[in-house]
Formats: sequence, structure tokens, C-alpha cells
Amino acid sequence: MDRPVYKITIDPEYSDGEDLGVEMIAFTSTPAIKVLGMAFNAVAQMTFKDDVKMRIVAPAMIPMQIYRKDEDGTEYDVLFTEEVIESIHSKFMQNLQNKDIFNLEHNAQEKVPAYILETWMVENPKEDKAYTTYGIEVPKGTLMITTQITDKEYYQHLVESNQLGYSIEGFLGLKLSEIIKQNNMKLPEGEHLIQDQIYVVKNGEIVEIKANSQELKEEEKMADEVAEEEEEEKEEVEAAEEEVKEEEEEAVKMAVDVTADAEAVLAIVTPVMEEQVNQILAIIADLKNQLEEHISAMEGEKEETEVEAKKNYMSSRELFKAFVKFSKTR
Repeated sequence: MDRPVYKITIDPEYSDGEDLGVEMIAFTSTPAIKVLGMAFNAVAQMTFKDDVKMRIVAPAMIPMQIYRKDEDGTEYDVLFTEEVIESIHSKFMQNLQNKDIFNLEHNAQEKVPAYILETWMVENPKEDKAYTTYGIEVPKGTLMITTQITDKEYYQHLVESNQLGYSIEGFLGLKLSEIIKQNNMKLPEGEHLIQDQIYVVKNGEIVEIKANSQELKEEEKMADEVAEEEEEEKEEVEAAEEEVKEEEEEAVKMAVDVTADAEAVLAIVTPVMEEQVNQILAIIADLKNQLEEHISAMEGEKEETEVEAKKNYMSSRELFKAFVKFSKTR
């Protein structure tokens, strides 16, 4: 399993309250770097000394990956890139006062009488003066420093004790998910390649960590296979859903079939309607009989009335005649 890799940075977002950058440089026989207050062994010594001018030339930072193991047994690597070395160099020179910036073996109390005479970034290793003049072969992106010692006896002490290498001191940020979680930090958007892993960052958070080699290809292959299986399952589910949908539509269609519904309704309503019609016809027939009887009765009463009236009419006439006759006798 690959160890986690912490990429060195001086981005303020990873400062955890510290002003990131190089503060001092130590002369040492075992070049080291100090990261967030921790010292790390670095590369083997590569130096050039000028006994006449009392100058020392050596690399201060080299693009490289350094293995580390904490006291608790945690293993990891720290990574210096060309870009971050350039940034560290630029900030260091911008803030350089060139006084009391050197100490011996990271002992801040023991100042070295020296100042920076020259710094440069190696662009072309084979043509750079680090190689052509001083015989030091370093990769592209290395920060070289030439130091002027101002005390001859101290210079001789450095040479005799072989303390001719540089070890930077300061606070440097680390880019990795564990550090981000601990300090609530955010990474820039995009993909960050660290060793054989790619850290995918969105909205300041690491959303994915993927391999960048054969492992990535295998993961992509597995992902494709999973995607195909998911697609097949999706198609099966869609087919099943479509079948259920068709059955539901058919059920709804049958439920609202006008012809079938009309026939069913008629089959239920017709007997009831026929019974009600028969009842109405019976009522009408009964009413008709009653009406006819009533009419017959009325006609009989009329005839009796007419006869009686006729009788009464004749009787009056006779009375009138009698009256007239009586009148004449008088």
C-alpha cells in the first residue's frame, strides 16, 4: 500500500496560523528541512567550498520526495515540487534582511557569521554553473545558495567539522486530506497529482482519491463493468415498470369501457324499469276505470235533473194558465 504523500506548500490557506516560508538556514553536516516545527533528514551533502574567499556553495532545496516516520510509527512522504521551491525562494528573498539568518545545526542561540551572497534556481542542470563551475549535479528546480563567511576561524571550524550543508528552517504547509480535516483547510479546485494518486477537489473538499497508473485503469475497468451492470439493471427495471404501466392502463381502460358499462347498467336497470312501468300502467288503468265510472254517474244524474226540471217546468206553466183563467173570471 502506498504511503500518504504530503505536498509542501506556502499557500496561506494551509498555514494553521503560521506565516509559511523559510525563516533561517542552518549549517549542518546532515542537511534537513523543518516542516511545521518538525525536522526531517534530507539528501546527502553536496557542497563546494572556497577556502580563499571563505564561501560555501550548496543546494538549499531540491525537488524530491522524502520518506518520513513519526514517533508514533506513522509513515508518509513529503514532496517538494519545482513550483513550491520557486515560491518559497521568491518569498524568502522578498523578506530577506541578510543578517543573523544562519545558525549552526538548528541551534538558534549559535549564530554563524555569514550572509547570502547569491541565490539562483537551476534551469538546465548540465549547463547550470552549479554543475559546470562547482561540480554539483542537481535536478531542474533546485535552489542553490552561495554563502559568504565573514570570520576566518569560524569558516575553518565549519570545514573541519564538515558542516557545509544547508538545512532550511521555517514553517511549511502540507496538502493532504488528513491535514485538511485536522485544520479545516480547503484545497484549490481541480485535480492534484501526488505520487500515484489523484486528489479530486470540489468546493474546497476532497471528493475523490483515485490512482494514476495501472491501478486507475483497473478501477476504471471495474467502474465500467459496474456501470454496465447498473445499466442492465436499469433497463430491466424500466422494462418491468413499462409492463406494469401497460397493465395499469389496460385496467383503467377496462374500468371506463362505455359499451361494457352500458350493457351492465341496462342489465341491472331494465327489470326495475319494466316493473315500474307495469305499476304505472296499472295505476293509469285504475284511474281510467274510476274516471269512466265517475262520468257515467254524472251523466245519470244529469238525465234525472233534466227530467225533474222538465216536470217542474210543466207544472209552472199549468199554474200560469190557471192564473190567467182565474184572472179572466174576475
